[in-house]
Amino acid sequence: MAKNIHFELQKTRLCAALIQTWILGDISLFEELKSALSKELGNGWSLMSALQFMSGKAAKAALDQSNPEDQVLLLITHQVAKEVCSKYGLSNVDALTEADQAEFRALVMSVKNRQ
Repeated sequence: MAKNIHFELQKTRLCAALIQTWILGDISLFEELKSALSKELGNGWSLMSALQFMSGKAAKAALDQSNPEDQVLLLITHQVAKEVCSKYGLSNVDALTEADQAEFRALVMSVKNRQ
């Protein structure tokens, strides 16, 4: 089971990096990360599949297993992916809720309190 969690966390980090680079508009890094994603996960992986994966429960479970400093950025990316997929019908997820926002605020406060 630990190996599966490790793989899911690796996949989560790869997908998150691609989405973050897309948001920032760094075309050359985006292409590099897209190639890395395809190499690691298979040719069928793209920005759309990364958004779909990051919006789902497997990515959420994996990011919950990451270290607290990584969790904030991964959770932001999860929530962005969830919102994009919900808004454009890319996957069967609900739009962000108050509970999602509260989870993010609690995580940020938790990290701040550790510093």
